[in-house]
Amino acid sequence: MATLLLPVLRRLRGLPGLPRPAAEMPLRARSDGAGPLYSHHIPTSPLQKALLAAGSAAMALYNPYRHDMVAVLGETTGHRTLKVLRDRMRRDPEGAQILQERPRISTSTLDLGKLQSLPEGSLGREYLRFLDVNVSFQLLCIWQSPDRMEE
Repeated sequence: MATLLLPVLRRLRGLPGLPRPAAEMPLRARSDGAGPLYSHHIPTSPLQKALLAAGSAAMALYNPYRHDMVAVLGETTGHRTLKVLRDRMRRDPEGAQILQERPRISTSTLDLGKLQSLPEGSLGREYLRFLDVNVSFQLLCIWQSPDRMEE
């Protein structure tokens, strides 16, 4: 679906009254996210983001196994959601502390026993469930071992 929308999005760039393509603009950070973020980034206007979001949402609902469409939806709509989440965390004392300290989760800081004792539905308990289902803990230990970190 995203590849089908690319020709349409390219034509929209050439319409009068629309801003120049971000590729023609100097490389700089912009608050609306329209500037290039990295070397192979394809900047999109708010209209392009809306079209991509609508198309990818429709395809993801039609066929949830289209992980690429779910990813496109997340990438086009996630910026605003992350800002809202950050603002909510700032208002909460514990969230503000997490944002300030920016702790790293690793095997040395993970207490599996404590996570197991947390109430059902809590973030820690759900994180443990995620690890059980999706990550081999032995692989996680190898991946985060001091020898591996030096590579």
